[in-house]
Order: sequence, then C-alpha cells, then structure tokens
Amino acid sequence: MSDAGRKINLSDDQIIERLRDAAEAEGVFAATRAWSLEKTRLSIQSRGDYFERDAIVVFELDGAEALRVNVGSLPVTIGRGEKADLRLDQEGVSRLHCRLEAVGNLVRLCDAGSKNGTSLNGKPIDYEDLRAGDVVQLGRVSLRVKRA
Repeated sequence: MSDAGRKINLSDDQIIERLRDAAEAEGVFAATRAWSLEKTRLSIQSRGDYFERDAIVVFELDGAEALRVNVGSLPVTIGRGEKADLRLDQEGVSRLHCRLEAVGNLVRLCDAGSKNGTSLNGKPIDYEDLRAGDVVQLGRVSLRVKRA
C-alpha cells in the first residue's frame, strides 16, 4: 500500500530509516539520496536553535553587548585583526579566531584555526551549532549567546 495521499506522522528515527532505505536503492539518484540522508541526519541531531533569516544574535561580554550579528548576513568572521568582519580586540583572541555560518536556520560556530582555540559551554570545538544561553569562549574571552 502506498503512502501517497495520506498524512503520515513519522518519528525522526523513522524518517532517517526511510531515507537510508532510499539511499541504498540502486539508480541514478543514489548519490543524491545519500547526500540528502546525511544532511537530514545532521539537521535532526543538531543541538542548535532555529533562527529566522532576519534574526539577530547577540554576544555579551560581562553582561554588555560585545557583538551583534544578523543571521541574514552570515557568514562572518570574528577576530581581533583587521581582516575579521567583526572585531573583538581582547587578549587571547586570534586575528581570525572563528566564523559564524548559516546552515539552514541554524547558526554554526566554527574555529578558524585559532591559537587559543574555541570552546562552547566549556568544551573545545571545531564547529557546533549555537543556541541561546550558550557560552562561547574565544581564548580567554567568554561570550554569552542571546537572541535580540
């Protein structure tokens, strides 16, 4: 019996399983199906908040606004150097410390090979999706993520 024409409520695991089955099917679109499966899996398993394209993400330093980013303007780089899109002139922050990217409606924080590293909520990261309330550490500087 076909699912066409019927409304079906599937769990995340059921969606992943159906996509996996489709990706394993032989045919012209198998590679595209595999790619779609991986993107869907990453989206479903993300810890990040969903941000609208016109949303504003604020990074606070000691309770005061230090950086303000419009999600629609991503990607942007953060650092203390002149080439950074957003400047944060603080000790321990590299010239190009990290970047923020839009991945669908998620905001992804990516370390840019910084000397002192990038951490999220106390754990070193290469990249991770953000949510309101997170604490981002760039070198010795701690920034709290908020929605404006």
